[in-house]
Amino acid sequence: MLTIRLKDDNWALHQIAERQDTPGSLIKGSMPKAGYLAMLAQQYLVNNAFDQALQTILPDHPAIAALILNEQLLTQYLDEDLAYFGVDPSACEPTPGTQRFIDHIDAHKDQPLHLLGLHYVRLGACNGNAFVARVVRKAYTLDDPQHGTRYLDPFGPTQRKKWIAFKAGLDAMPLTQSQQDEVFAGTRAAYVLAINLDLPVYQSDEQLLAKHGQSLDQKAFAQGHSVHVQPMLEK
Repeated sequence: MLTIRLKDDNWALHQIAERQDTPGSLIKGSMPKAGYLAMLAQQYLVNNAFDQALQTILPDHPAIAALILNEQLLTQYLDEDLAYFGVDPSACEPTPGTQRFIDHIDAHKDQPLHLLGLHYVRLGACNGNAFVARVVRKAYTLDDPQHGTRYLDPFGPTQRKKWIAFKAGLDAMPLTQSQQDEVFAGTRAAYVLAINLDLPVYQSDEQLLAKHGQSLDQKAFAQGHSVHVQPMLEK
């Protein structure tokens, strides 16, 4: 199935992405609040560009539109979080990593299957982020999950059900091998771009894998990456 390939053939980049400074400090609860707000603002810039690209192509691609529901467009939740904290994202300048991500979206805005691959990674990240949101709420004394962590945890207890339904819909799409390759290229790009959000100079997937290769552990990833974070948090 396509989603098995998207997961199994990207596990190394996924593990590298989760080791970066920003997700690492979030899951540890060590990120200063100002850093969290800055992260939300940068994510707003990326997701706003992405959601605009999706909304442009979806009317002409009903099969993809049936998968990418309006509730999955994450800009709306970032709007809520930033408004809660009194942050105006329009006043924020993109970092080099953010600008690279935006430029990539713009360069592929006419490639719906590539965008679908990008979206697969974004939506899948909500699984682990739901647990990260608990740490964030504790770190910043946010008592209401509707205030300040909507982007991290947009779907609450229905997250896993919605993710499983999305994957099933993706696997059911009658895609040729070349079309599946387009989706895969989008997922791979999403991981590389996410890693590069924390890097001042862009590194390709080949460079990242060469740099981190000896430290990567597929078994540890399968047992302890984001969708399995809950037991770690409850120790």
